[in-house]
Amino acid sequence: MKKITIWHTNDVHSQFEDFSAIVHHLRTHMNKEKDFLLDAGDFCDQKSVMINGTHGIGGIELLKSAGYDAMAIGNNEFFAGVAYLEEMANQNFPLLSANLFCLNKEDIPGVLPYIILNRNDLRVLVIGISPYWGESPESTAFTDMCGMKLLEPTPLVQDILVQEKGSYDISILLSHGGIKKDREIAETANGLDCIIGGHSHTEMDEAEYINGTWIHQSGCWAKYLGKLTLEVDDNYHVVSVNGENIIVEKEKDSEIESVIAKQTKLAIAELSKVLYVLPQDLEFSIEHECMAMNVLADMMWKTYPSDLALINHGILSKGISREVTKLNLLEVSPSPLNLTTVVWSGKQIKDAIFASQKDEYIHMTSNRWSGFRGTELG
Repeated sequence: MKKITIWHTNDVHSQFEDFSAIVHHLRTHMNKEKDFLLDAGDFCDQKSVMINGTHGIGGIELLKSAGYDAMAIGNNEFFAGVAYLEEMANQNFPLLSANLFCLNKEDIPGVLPYIILNRNDLRVLVIGISPYWGESPESTAFTDMCGMKLLEPTPLVQDILVQEKGSYDISILLSHGGIKKDREIAETANGLDCIIGGHSHTEMDEAEYINGTWIHQSGCWAKYLGKLTLEVDDNYHVVSVNGENIIVEKEKDSEIESVIAKQTKLAIAELSKVLYVLPQDLEFSIEHECMAMNVLADMMWKTYPSDLALINHGILSKGISREVTKLNLLEVSPSPLNLTTVVWSGKQIKDAIFASQKDEYIHMTSNRWSGFRGTELG
């Protein structure tokens, strides 16, 4: 009988201060010689100055310093495009995705579909997948813009399980597909022992069992450290499982803090280069008409010709200074959102405009709006 301990995180979203506390806990409790440490994606969020200014490499340096074995590629890892992802994938650290490719369906240099880890006299197959949204034009528009293509992961996972049969004792799917997709894969997969999940921010107090596969996920924002403990018999069959989400102590790891400081310094130097100088500062108000929002709406309308351009004030957090830098723009608007052309009726436009004048909407707050990093709707 052998015990396998898999420590894991998902959807950290650049909450690196809390991640530092997680690493401090790992340094004390993890057995480096026997245990596994995995991340299920969305570790590198572009809202972070460090991530933005280092093209994500600062995040990879953190994972390496913490002793991670691999990370699945989440949507936040490819937001900045295929060139940035390629940079991240060539930092001598396994970035995994079996279903993410260049637009022409060629492999992205450096990205691996899977790895096999040898530890504690066990060969462990770790397959990675990224979120799949379907094949409709509406579903593929975003990844097309990023220069990438996503394929349905379910058959690809099964192909790898069959292809590598005999090369591994235990199989893990490191998934940024979301809990719904993880359950779908578990229903159909043959020979998959467990899924470490992400993307849906699901807090699972214990592991879920479906058709021979155990699933576990640990919320988001580095709130929890996941721990999945498997016991396997001499024939490598999983005979017992314990999944838990741990709230760690607040003490931070000094090595991680040092990496954060070093990478942030590099990022700030890169982002502080002046791009251009405006004739004047662009003042901002969350409640009233202002120069910054008027300029932004005008730019939208000129870039994508339409009847009108609408945007909520909450997309910005403050005004834009005359000397424009990438750092200034990131501080002003950290949300990784893109312009969208839609067809609206006159009534819908009227309703939106009237609603936007009400305090309950202007000062509405939520952390559930996909991609939105502002504090108020505006």
